[in-house]
Amino acid sequence: MTVRAMLEGDIPAVVGIERECFTAEAWSEESFKYRLGKSGFISLVAIDSGEVVGYIAASEILDEQYLDSLAVRSDYRGQGIATELMKSAFDPQKTVYLEVRESNLPAINLYKKLGFEEYAMRRDYYENPIENAILMRNEK
Repeated sequence: MTVRAMLEGDIPAVVGIERECFTAEAWSEESFKYRLGKSGFISLVAIDSGEVVGYIAASEILDEQYLDSLAVRSDYRGQGIATELMKSAFDPQKTVYLEVRESNLPAINLYKKLGFEEYAMRRDYYENPIENAILMRNEK
């Protein structure tokens, strides 16, 4: 498995993973294309045997970074791919912020394992179904 910059040709596979993981809030192809090559955005893919098996979309403003979206194909979960994507995307000297569905315990556990801590909650933030968002950061 390798991690590299997302290319336009990767976007159909990325959108497929996005829709598998985030049905109601899935980003469009245009959303991913917009970010490619633009300053302030980080877009990486995990590749195994020539196939996109995961991706991360992040953004950066000054000394802060934000996890915008992270997903791994269901048949590749539990293999450390999300961890590798996180480590590849973020500068260990910068604080990273993220939000996650309150019910997404696998993601919350991953983030805690990577040093993130909960610092706030946004009530009824997500739709379909309505759910709270837990805000996390790994302060530096």
